[in-house]
Order: sequence, then structure tokens, then C-alpha cells
Amino acid sequence: MNVLDKRLAELKAAGRILPADGESLGAIALAKAEADPERIVVIDSERTLSRGEIVDLALRLGGGLLARGLRPGDAIGFQLPNWWEACVINMAAALFGFRIVPLMTIYRAAELRHMLPTCGIRAVFIPEMLGRTDFPALHAGLDGLDHMVLTVRAGEASPDSFEALIATPPAEPSLPDFNDIKTVFFTSGSTGMPKAVLHSHASMDSFVRSTSAFWGITGQDRFYIPSPIGHIGGSIYAFEFPWISDITAILTTRWDPDLAVAEIDAHRATFMAGATPFLVNLIAASERADTRLPSLRRFICGGASVPPQLIRRGLERFANAVVSRAYGSSEVPVACPGIRTRAEAEAFAETDGEIEAEMLILDPEGRVVADGEIGEIAARAPRMLIGYLDPAHEEGNFRPDGYFMMGDLGRRIEGRFLEITGRTKDIIIRKGENLSPLEIENALMQHPAVRQCAIVGIPDEERGEMVVAFVVPQAGYHFDFAIMDAHLTEFGLARQKFPERLHVVEELPTTAIGKVRKSDLREIAIGEADTVES
Repeated sequence: MNVLDKRLAELKAAGRILPADGESLGAIALAKAEADPERIVVIDSERTLSRGEIVDLALRLGGGLLARGLRPGDAIGFQLPNWWEACVINMAAALFGFRIVPLMTIYRAAELRHMLPTCGIRAVFIPEMLGRTDFPALHAGLDGLDHMVLTVRAGEASPDSFEALIATPPAEPSLPDFNDIKTVFFTSGSTGMPKAVLHSHASMDSFVRSTSAFWGITGQDRFYIPSPIGHIGGSIYAFEFPWISDITAILTTRWDPDLAVAEIDAHRATFMAGATPFLVNLIAASERADTRLPSLRRFICGGASVPPQLIRRGLERFANAVVSRAYGSSEVPVACPGIRTRAEAEAFAETDGEIEAEMLILDPEGRVVADGEIGEIAARAPRMLIGYLDPAHEEGNFRPDGYFMMGDLGRRIEGRFLEITGRTKDIIIRKGENLSPLEIENALMQHPAVRQCAIVGIPDEERGEMVVAFVVPQAGYHFDFAIMDAHLTEFGLARQKFPERLHVVEELPTTAIGKVRKSDLREIAIGEADTVES
């Protein structure tokens, strides 16, 4: 029994998984590919694929993986940009009962050494080169791990490649149970190392169907997807929506706002989701191109602080679109999927969307507060995670009644809408990605010149939040921005997590019991932002 099977059995025995009826993604895909094999599912710069093509390639890929010794229930990962091949990998997992593990391309040795063995990944698909990163060399340097490394779009033909595997004959599918684990998402938390979030076929299906109904999605919709498929948002839009809700996914490998404007117009894309910087840049690029993106009818903005004036600028610029904030997490995706109409989006631009999950706003004693009062947010819905892979991560995160503690503070507005007012957990959201300050602090503390450090996030228009480091050096040691950058590079931390600013200080402000006052550090960072080296 592998680690995912063991954890699933534990969750079932504890009554944590309420059985749901439905068809797994693989079953849906087989039926729809037979009914309309020519319908386009995904478009990227390399290739356009139909239902029939994706299912055929996935059956071949699954056969190739089985021939290499993998079995249903095994975990397979991918560390890829937004390429069509990832859609085939996901479908092969759905058809043969593999568990899929999306991995961000920014992850380096520090993250991979934790993630790959944690969920028992048997095989991982990687690019040969991406930017300046040699991914085969990166994975070869992960000492003690024995996962199979399979390249995608490699320069030369190799038996250890995606291209070789899809050249094998198609195999007979082995469909998983609807309540089985489908996807393992890694998300940063206040405990430091990324946590493995478990979603089933049922939870993913519920997410897609409920949000599609809220957004009014039909088979005529086209999703423009710059959000990385290594993250829950990009992966669900690319992998689940095209089959469950019949949309077409338009993938782009990098965020280029001018290219995005051209492609949205060219493909008549109707939907896009992204963090604050995506909307800021899309508005500016549309102005440069003198287009109002008339096909766009919805933009969902979340993942970081979203100024109300930005929402109103988006509504003004994109006259046919409902532009609104949204709220959710990897654990409870899109608990607030936005706002239904342009008029309400304008009137409630200060809110984070309409509440679609069961939601409680609680005082410190766990009692529900009155409408309009601030409290801690707890949410429950069929779309929520079935659990964490590590049971220790569940402590304090679940109420006995099954509500998940979101780690945020907020209040209801007019009974229907949610406004986020703060956080209860120490998380930085940079360009839509959750970053753990503790993980960065732990990395910095490995440097011999660092005696004490603290990481905070401060508001930033481009990034949502900026990562700021405060370091107290050891006596007699010098520490500066270049030293910090070199150390974190050598440590193997993802570049996304590197602090953009550094304060070298003699001491950190603390409480009477010695806890660092991060609120004070945030005030210092905001006040001195213009004078700090970056």
C-alpha cells in the first residue's frame, strides 16, 4: 500500500470522506470523446487538440507508463509550463487511476527533496531546458530519490520521454473510483514546508460544476489561461473545465500582457482569472493596443490584495466583462467565485465576492458573529479538500463539524458577500502564490552570518505583496543583499521566494515573551521602502 492509499484509508475510516455519486473525469472524457471526437479541447502555441486526440494520446501514454512498471494508484508528477502535453498527462492519470501531482516550474532542490518523496512520486515529467534551468540535471542532483524522470519536448529522441511513451499502443483504461484521490496540490503554509492537499475526483467535479453554474459557463466559452498549471487555479481551468463544462482551454506558456491582449482578441476568449498583477498589466496592455477586449465577459481577480479602484478600472475598460474579486484557497477553491453582474460588481467592488460555500464568521471563542462584524472565516463545501496527506497538518485547521479554518479574517456584507479584512496565518501572497515566511527564514538561518531574521510581506501594486527580509548579523560578520541572493541560490530555494528588499538591523522588535513583532516590521518596511536596496 503506497502512502496515498494509506492516507485515503485513514480518512475513510475516520469518516472524513462522505461518498458522492458521479463519474470520474476519465469516464466523462471517454463518453464525450466518443460522442464528439472533433471538438477542440486545448489550444497552445504548438498544437491544437480535439477530444479524440487527447483521449487517444492519453491511452497510449497510460500504456507506456504501465509498461514501465507503474500501476493504478501510483503518483505521477509534472513540472511543466502551460504545455498541451500536461493535459494529456492529466488525462492519462484520470483514465488509469494514477494520482497526479502538479509541480511549479519555479521549484528547485529545496522544495523537490520534500515534495517528491512525501507523496511517493514514481515518475515525473519535466522539460529538458526552461529558461536557464537544466531540469534533468536538477532532478539528477536530488540524492536518494529514485523517481523516473521523463522529458517533454526534448531535443533528441529518448526512451525516457513523453514522445516515446505516446508512440506505444493504446492500453485498456482502468477507471478510478469517483471518491478516490485525483490530485495532490502543494501549498505553502505557516508551518514552513509546503503541505500536500488531497482532492478527489468528486471534489474537483463539484468545484467545476458549481462555479460553472455561478459564472454561466457554456460550451461556447474559451478560457485564456496564463496562470501556471502547476498551481490549482491553472490546472483546474486547463484540465477539468474543458471536459466537465465543455469549454476550450487556451494555454500560454508565459505571462506577456501584450501577447495576452492579442491572443484574447484573436481567439475570442471569454474568461480569464489571475492575481492582481495580471489585471493591472492586462488593462495597460489593452490601452496600448487600443482594444477593449469585447469577447471577454468575465475576469476573476484574487490571490492577493485587490484594490477596489482596480476592479472599477477593469469594469470601465472591459465593457462586456464582469470584473470582480474572488476568494478561496487550495483547500477550499473559490469559496467566493466572484459577483454575478456588472452592476453588483461595481457596487460591491470592496468585497471579495459572493459566498457560495457554507461559511461561518467566528469570534475568538468560536461563536458566529453578527452580519458586518469581523471574525475568523470557516468554510465547508463539497469542493473542499478531503484532507492533508500529513495528518499533523490538520491540527487546528478543521472544526469537529467539518468546517475548514481558512486562516483569514473577514465579515459578511448584506448577508451575501464576503470582505477579507486580514489574516490569522503568517502567509505572503506574491503574484498569486502563497509563500511561507518560515520556509524563507529557515533558509536564511543556514547562512553563518545570520544570527536572527524575519520575513514579512508588504503591499505592492505589481506583485500584490513584496517579500522583505530583516536580518540581524552575527557579531563581526557582514551581510548584504548580494550575499543573501547568492546564499538562497546555492541553498536551492525557488527564485519566487527570494526577498526583494533587505533590512540589516541590530535587533528585531519582540513581545514580552520574545515573539517577533512582525506588525512593527511591516510598518518599518512600508515606511522605508524607498530607501532600501533591492
